[in-house]
Amino acid sequence: MIAQLFSLETVYVLTGIVLAIFALMTFADRTNPKRVGSGLFWLVLGVIFALGGVMPHWLTGLLVLLLVAIDGAGQIGRGTRAERAEKPGASPLGNRIFIPVLAIPILTFGFALSFRFLGMDANRGALVGLGFGGVAAMLIAMWLTESSARSLMDEGRRLNEAMGAANILPQLLASLGVIFTAAKVGDLIAAGIRGIIPGDNLFLLVLANCLGMALFTIVMGNSFAAFPVIATGVLVPLIIKPFGVDPAMAAIITLTAGSSGTLMTPMAANFNIVPAALLEMRDPHGVIKFQLPYALTLWSFHVLLLWALIKFH
Repeated sequence: MIAQLFSLETVYVLTGIVLAIFALMTFADRTNPKRVGSGLFWLVLGVIFALGGVMPHWLTGLLVLLLVAIDGAGQIGRGTRAERAEKPGASPLGNRIFIPVLAIPILTFGFALSFRFLGMDANRGALVGLGFGGVAAMLIAMWLTESSARSLMDEGRRLNEAMGAANILPQLLASLGVIFTAAKVGDLIAAGIRGIIPGDNLFLLVLANCLGMALFTIVMGNSFAAFPVIATGVLVPLIIKPFGVDPAMAAIITLTAGSSGTLMTPMAANFNIVPAALLEMRDPHGVIKFQLPYALTLWSFHVLLLWALIKFH
């Protein structure tokens, strides 16, 4: 019973419940001109999270297509609610404001250690801890600020609406990485590289490896999702095996070369689009434009570093 309660499925259900609450509040928000479409979007996403483990896969796929259709039709918007005024006489929180924030990594680490001690998957434990850490942070924040659950949900909905449909990009792009790997897209890329670049030209192979990693990261928005595609199709068969390269060294440099691509893409919504929305920047791509020269510089150094470490090892 306890193992079932503290499981990843419970975290998904709790996430679905929160999204359903956001949806109901959005339906009732008459300041939102697109409240029906927005409410339906968050409600469908909540159903996917809460019931995805028991629904047939084809139904989940149809619901995802419905989300795409709602967003594609431009039916997601936000209301114009006034910000909640500060309570008269309320004392500043000072450094206590960090207590809810610190609760998340503490519980994440604690769950990971507990799962490992019990002989279970520590990575799964970390994800479960992250979910319950968020719940703990919410409760602690309510206690510190003496706010109601309604205020908590309303502020959460405000942030959720500010981010918009970009919220679901990480899940969709992670799925895309799995599909690309299963479809052996990396093998197709490797075949194309072999037809263009001689197998003994180390610099061009390294350049193609890092460029492919960056481009796939730009498409997927996540270097971890892009890495299996490039590693299995390019890095291992064209560089590691023929040149006898240390796999750990080549893998980490290739991975971080892809992370440079994260700085250049709107698909990495959590890093590049969400901050612009939360800060209400005039240019939604302002973060990317600022990061672009630094990202290209970092990527160039990755190419030179990987080539030098292989060439002169």
